[in-house]
Amino acid sequence: MSSITEAFSKSLNQYLNFTEMPWGKLFYSTSWNQIEDYLQERNQTILDIGCGFGITSLEFARRGNKVKGIDPTYAMIEVAMTQKGEEKLDLDFVVTDFQMVAGLLGKFNWIFCHNILEYVEEPGKFIESISMCQDPGGYLSLIAHNPPAKVMKKAVINKNPEDALNSLGNQLEYSGVIQTDITVYTFEQLQEMLEKSGYEIQERYGIHNIYGYIADNEVKQDTEWHKKVSKLEMELGKISPYKDIAIFTHIIAKKKA
Repeated sequence: MSSITEAFSKSLNQYLNFTEMPWGKLFYSTSWNQIEDYLQERNQTILDIGCGFGITSLEFARRGNKVKGIDPTYAMIEVAMTQKGEEKLDLDFVVTDFQMVAGLLGKFNWIFCHNILEYVEEPGKFIESISMCQDPGGYLSLIAHNPPAKVMKKAVINKNPEDALNSLGNQLEYSGVIQTDITVYTFEQLQEMLEKSGYEIQERYGIHNIYGYIADNEVKQDTEWHKKVSKLEMELGKISPYKDIAIFTHIIAKKKA
C-alpha cells in the first residue's frame, strides 16, 4: 500500500464526513453544474480516476452514461459499492492504481480527474497517461487545489499573516482532511502540462469562490442560506477575479483531434 493510499484509508471517516457536510455537497453540485456546460449528451463513456466514494461516478451513471470508477483505496470502493446498492446502472468500480492499468482501459469520451494531481509524484506523466485513455475530441474535467487560496485562507481564516507570507511560492501544503502533504500547481503549470499532452483548455472555473473564506460554519447549516449561496457560487465560478482566488480550480479541456 502506497503512503497516499494509506493516508486515505486512515482518514476514511473524516473524508466521508466532509462529503456529507454542506461544503462537501456544494463542491460536488458546483463541479457537476460546470461539467454540464459541456456534457449535455447522454450515453457518454466516462472514466472517473480516483473516484473515491463514487459520488460523481454514481451521479453521472444515473444520468444515463456508462461509467468506470477506479481508485486504489479498497475501503473507499467498498463504500462506493454500498452506495450503488441494487441500482441497475452501467457502472463499474475497480480497485486499482490508474497508472498501472492506463494502457489497458481503452478510450473514453469523458475523463474526470478531481483532486488527484496533488498526490502523484509526476503530474505531467500522469496527464500523459490520461491522454492515452481519451478519445480525440473528448473532454477532461480536471479539478485541483488553487495555490492563491492557501495564502488567502491563512491570512483571512487563520488570521496568520506570517504563515501566509511564508507560504508564498511554496507548492507544498498540508491537507487537514486527508492528513498528508499535497503539492499544489498554478493554473499556468496545469495549462502547460495539459497542452504538452494534446489538450486545449475550453474553460476555467472556480469552486468555493467565496464560500471557502466564510468561517461561520453554523450559517452553512441553514438550508435557505445554503440555497442562496449555492446560486451565487454558480455565477461567481465563471467570473474573474472570483474564480482566480477560489479554493479549487476546475478546468475543462478538450483532446485535440
